[in-house]
Amino acid sequence: MPVDEHARKPSSGPTPVYLVPWDPDSQQHVDRMRLQRIACGWKVDQVEGWRDTQRKGLIGLHWVVLHPGHPETPERMERHFTAYPNEVEALSDSCAMILGRPHKREPLIPSFHPVGHIALDAVTPHPELETSLSNGTLSLMNFYISTALQSIGLGGAALASCEKMAKEEFNAKAITLETISNEECRADSPRRIAMKRPIPTVG
Repeated sequence: MPVDEHARKPSSGPTPVYLVPWDPDSQQHVDRMRLQRIACGWKVDQVEGWRDTQRKGLIGLHWVVLHPGHPETPERMERHFTAYPNEVEALSDSCAMILGRPHKREPLIPSFHPVGHIALDAVTPHPELETSLSNGTLSLMNFYISTALQSIGLGGAALASCEKMAKEEFNAKAITLETISNEECRADSPRRIAMKRPIPTVG
């Protein structure tokens, strides 16, 4: 089937992104997730445990991937690689199942360079959210965009793509969102100080 030229070469403006499932059985995927969690600053120690929960269809970690035909993608990828030279190796779209369903691979991106990740989960540590596929409630968790590419709309694009996927592919009726912790907003936050990041502005 021919690819729609509008999909292949989007105009400048709101940045389209793809969400590609994280493959818990690929050591390259696991190693890259560790690198990005180190850059993010927390939950590095949880990556190994995520492998089993992803296999079981309880969590749905996805890579955030820039559209290969977008005019600003080459320059943005150069910025990302400059900041994170250990991420220059491409990953393969090798995940077979996501949240218990077969993954349909995007023909435009058989291999890719992720610039972040986001999880669409069917379980959370917060029982009050009543997160589960059976009742149509999913949770957006563990969201990260490369620090070299923040504040240019990629986060909003990834959230919109994830919400669309939740509704159209998993029939979600409600989506919850894990937000920044109160500790991150404190002036004496040890993790934020170690990462040399400014105090977040919460509006």
